[in-house]
Amino acid sequence: MAKGKTRSKKTVIIGVMLIAAAAIWGFIRLISQDSAGIPGSTDRERTAYIESFGYKVGTVPDKIEEIRIPANFDEAYGQYNAIQLEQGFDLRKYRAYYAKKYTYSIKNYDSGSPVPICANLIVIDGIIVGADISSSEAGGLLTVLAKK
Repeated sequence: MAKGKTRSKKTVIIGVMLIAAAAIWGFIRLISQDSAGIPGSTDRERTAYIESFGYKVGTVPDKIEEIRIPANFDEAYGQYNAIQLEQGFDLRKYRAYYAKKYTYSIKNYDSGSPVPICANLIVIDGIIVGADISSSEAGGLLTVLAKK
């Protein structure tokens, strides 16, 4: 009987420790989010942000995708985040988060290529947390949206 009570106490202690760890993790995630940021919950806010850098885009996105920012960045995502860091974003804060990626065709980008150039915005909870300019061709253009 004593052996059963020992296992039971260990199970309870482990359970309490796991719940405490989950609560601490959740609290840290909550306070690490930027509540103030670049608004991006509406098409008007997103297009205004893109156009603030001199680009002309349509009033609605060409494509909307739900994406998940990986928990662990591989080399490619690390390079992508380096582009984000250049313009003041950091996707490391949003590891394992789900986001919406809005893609808008840029009408006035002179790339010298017939391939369309797009502005992409990554939005979490109505806040823009990432942005880039890219082409749809493999190995094509990928650069910052925010010109400094």
